[in-house]
Amino acid sequence: MQIPTDCAVFLDAGYIEYVIRQDFPGIQIDYVKLVSEISKEHILFRSFYYNCLPYLDVHSSDSEKSLYEGKINFFEALKFLPRFEVRLGELSRFEDHDTGAFSFHQKRVDSLITVDMLEVALRHQVKTIILATGDSDLIPAVKAIKRAGLICILWHGSLKGKAPPSRELFQICDERFEFESIIDKIQKQNYRS
Repeated sequence: MQIPTDCAVFLDAGYIEYVIRQDFPGIQIDYVKLVSEISKEHILFRSFYYNCLPYLDVHSSDSEKSLYEGKINFFEALKFLPRFEVRLGELSRFEDHDTGAFSFHQKRVDSLITVDMLEVALRHQVKTIILATGDSDLIPAVKAIKRAGLICILWHGSLKGKAPPSRELFQICDERFEFESIIDKIQKQNYRS
């Protein structure tokens, strides 16, 4: 039997939401269940949740304003969960000058994850990092925490699905698991859109 170690969970909610939309449409995640399931073999120190508020400006529609308010309420509710920290980046809007089309990109989320992971590692608060993402921008941080002697466990979308993790991120993590293996255990009850 393996002795449980202290762990910290880092949830890239933008990635998690993308995986769910692509591979499990109509399902909504219960983040308490998600953290409980992915950390069940460890002693949880803390969970860190990363996301952005939707883009909002003076031209936003009533439905966009309503979505924004709903996200604020959701993030505030998460802050009441035990051992749960909410970190918000920014959503920036970019215009393609050739087509005039707009695209939106998260900013600062990867930096926030990196800083929190390194702080936890350098303060020796845990022995295991559990990372729910697929983002290759976190490869340097994962390499650094491994050099500091921590184990890194990756939770990710299906390798054959529409939202697989970065190949290199997958390779460098010590252990890897797909969300599909726990999807029935982490979805909100009685919820399907």
